[in-house]
Amino acid sequence: MTRDEEPVEGRTRRGGQLVAIGVGLALLLALPSLYGLISGDTPAPRRATTSRPTSPNEPASVDPQLHGRLVFTASDARQQRLWAFDLRSGDLVEGPLVPAVEELWITNGSPQGIVIVADDGGAEGVAYVINGLSPDTEPVEIARGDVISLATDGRALIVGRTEPVGGDAPGCEPRTYTLHRVDLDTAEEVLVLRGREDCGNLVSATLHRDMAVASFVDRGRVEVRSIWPTNVSTLFPDLAHVSVSPRGTFLFVAPVGGLDGLGVWPRRPTGRILVWPQSGRPRPLVNGDSLVSERVVAWSPDGGYVVVNGFIGDSRGMWLVYVPAGTAELLLPPNSFPRRPAFSGAAFDDAGDVFAGRPGRIVVRTDTGSFPILLPPDAPSPIGPIGWLP
Repeated sequence: MTRDEEPVEGRTRRGGQLVAIGVGLALLLALPSLYGLISGDTPAPRRATTSRPTSPNEPASVDPQLHGRLVFTASDARQQRLWAFDLRSGDLVEGPLVPAVEELWITNGSPQGIVIVADDGGAEGVAYVINGLSPDTEPVEIARGDVISLATDGRALIVGRTEPVGGDAPGCEPRTYTLHRVDLDTAEEVLVLRGREDCGNLVSATLHRDMAVASFVDRGRVEVRSIWPTNVSTLFPDLAHVSVSPRGTFLFVAPVGGLDGLGVWPRRPTGRILVWPQSGRPRPLVNGDSLVSERVVAWSPDGGYVVVNGFIGDSRGMWLVYVPAGTAELLLPPNSFPRRPAFSGAAFDDAGDVFAGRPGRIVVRTDTGSFPILLPPDAPSPIGPIGWLP
């Protein structure tokens, strides 16, 4: 297929064929150790895959063990555009123009299952469904709210909205709040909970099976509440919820400082991160020095690994955490990406490899180390958020 041909899902750029001569193979086998020495990255317990470097005039090549497509964002004039890079063939497909992306989620393993969330310039986020990767696809707005997260089944969003109602209490701003479940296939919106905080606000929410979990701050004190269809109860005081795995393992933070997160939408609470597998008390997610979370970025499909942006000691970076053992290692070098969610991302494939993106660079982590994903020479520069498609 030539560069000007038009596939169903967009225009294609060809990445080229793998070099199968002896010298190329030798370079390929040597790359993990060479890149590890240069980057300082250490191995993770994952399937071995590699990619090889190319010269400026040579098309990109990828290891045939990698499969699927990476979806990433890049600047396009004053907008952003989605792109899809085929990890096996090296084809680069131009996708649709989209609003500036803060979050990118792949919900059902198909191009019709891409959800992006953008900042509306105020307190709200706006969620869009992308129905395919054709360049002329129009994002479809499906929800907006103060809090938006993806349900663990990947079929719905949980959307929280708040509204001031006025009051005379000094230093307080009474608010009403609602939580809605928004079906991604039908856009049907169902009310989950309605309530009022006399001196506080809703700060986070999620949905796992039939249970919603939300965090509220009232008079400066935060608490996590569990919400079943007929019952609302305090789950943990003095903690705030930030994420839940596909298998129902919850992550909370003990807030440090304020509750406005990084000061930009989605303003999820930050702090020392704890894990709770729905039994016992929450424990530190990482053994030894605490991991202070800025943002939970991605979960592996089995819930065994989670990617978190934050600090361990004086080192700030994107961390790959093995949840059962409480161990963590850096995916990206310290201080190599801005704090804003729009400038970093991570995604797992179905074999357990993890991809990490930051401005200008995407890497893959395997059981032999980290290796760069080499896009074609004329590819646009990635911004940060990424997703993986089969």
